[in-house]
Amino acid sequence: MEDGDERRNVGTSEGRGVATAVPPFRRSALLDNTQISRLEMMTNSIHEARLTDHWSDIFRSDRAVHLAIMGSITAATFQGWLKDRIEGPLPYALSELFFIAAVVVWFGSLAVRHGSIRGPGPVPLVVLAAILVPLLYLAHPGSPLLIELAGLRSWAEFPVACLIALTVIKSPGQVRAYVGLILILCVITALYGIRQYQIGPAVALGSGALAQLRHGPTVFYRIAGITDFRAFSTFTFPAPFAGMMVFGILFATGIALSGRGTKRARVLVALLIPLFFMGITVSGTRAAVIVLMLGLMAVALYRGLGIRMLVLAPVAVAALHLGSLFTAGRAVARWQSAFLQEGLLWTYAYAPITIAGRTLAEFPWGMGLGRSGVGVPFAIYQSYPQGYFRGSDGDIGRAAVEMGIFGLVLLLVLLIVLLPYAARATKALMHTRSGDVALGAGALILSNGLLVLIGSPFSSVPHAIVWWFFLGALLKLAMMEYESRRAAEGGDK
Repeated sequence: MEDGDERRNVGTSEGRGVATAVPPFRRSALLDNTQISRLEMMTNSIHEARLTDHWSDIFRSDRAVHLAIMGSITAATFQGWLKDRIEGPLPYALSELFFIAAVVVWFGSLAVRHGSIRGPGPVPLVVLAAILVPLLYLAHPGSPLLIELAGLRSWAEFPVACLIALTVIKSPGQVRAYVGLILILCVITALYGIRQYQIGPAVALGSGALAQLRHGPTVFYRIAGITDFRAFSTFTFPAPFAGMMVFGILFATGIALSGRGTKRARVLVALLIPLFFMGITVSGTRAAVIVLMLGLMAVALYRGLGIRMLVLAPVAVAALHLGSLFTAGRAVARWQSAFLQEGLLWTYAYAPITIAGRTLAEFPWGMGLGRSGVGVPFAIYQSYPQGYFRGSDGDIGRAAVEMGIFGLVLLLVLLIVLLPYAARATKALMHTRSGDVALGAGALILSNGLLVLIGSPFSSVPHAIVWWFFLGALLKLAMMEYESRRAAEGGDK
């Protein structure tokens, strides 16, 4: 093979920290003037030869990085439970320490191997922009350094997970290990949340003064003149709990609808869906239902209305019925109000946009990192006077409050560039060995990416870590599939 042919087939850059790789789902974007370093190619070949497309592949390649990322996700899942019982920085720091350890080990191994970060099209550069633009905003004088660092963390830390996944994911089995971890965490938090709802607020908020002060009125809602309790499980608020249940349902649906694995395993995973839906029910979160509907629409779009899709219909009906019985119909009535109550659905999207518009009129370049209050530890938040932080329910409002015009442009670029690549990657992987994880991951990325209007998918933990990591994993699996096909086509000639 000539050097030019090798460059066209590999499509990576040599000697650079970030490379634009061949999109596995869009051949026209091929770059002719790039090649992978010989050392990186040799290292990747050695690692791939050891992999078996099994979940245990996480122990065969970049083990320390995988375990640290999983530790970060696990610690973040129980962060709210720890906050209610332990004062000080430990509950906040535990997940961060795991994540920082993953970044340090990953970056160190990347330097030792002389490796590059490969991704389709402009994806690596856009993800780097998501890290560097908030970093430059440390020079903004609007916030004290401690607040700025807290705000920087919520913007710039988690996109690194995407770059890590683009590097360390080398087989679909590794991604299945992460899916399995999330399903296990969802089972634990769903059972705990359901039990928490059964016991009631007196016990849930009775773990100490910290719990009562932190949760306050956010764990109650009123419908038809009746006040009901909203379970928050091991999280700080009900919404993140419900968001985790959405992740579990989408992953479980993707596995159940795939043709991979045994029938018994797919049935077992499908039976988890009613449990996770019960978790959403006891949380009383309307936004989660909207995101779930978007995710299931994405699943139907990619999978089609086949036999397997129709078989899941009774599972969904049973989940809805159980949820209605468990809350005496109050949760279902609350969900209905989002669609039937005049103007309520529009308010979800209108409120963050209003905050963004008002902030831009006063502070076109933003108020400074952390001024939305997102990512700021509760004790620090409480120490500032009322009105210092300008909160927003959506990332649109948060971007405008903290980074002004630049924040909104950055958010727009992220959505315009990343979501189409995720959509194409999901489509390309549907009928491959990665189809079982790609379907759920693609639906999760697309539905939660659209959540920026009414929520903050890019800032909360563990959701942001999961979103960014699975974005990188999905794109890497699609790259691997494309390169595998190209190699097979070359071998046939």
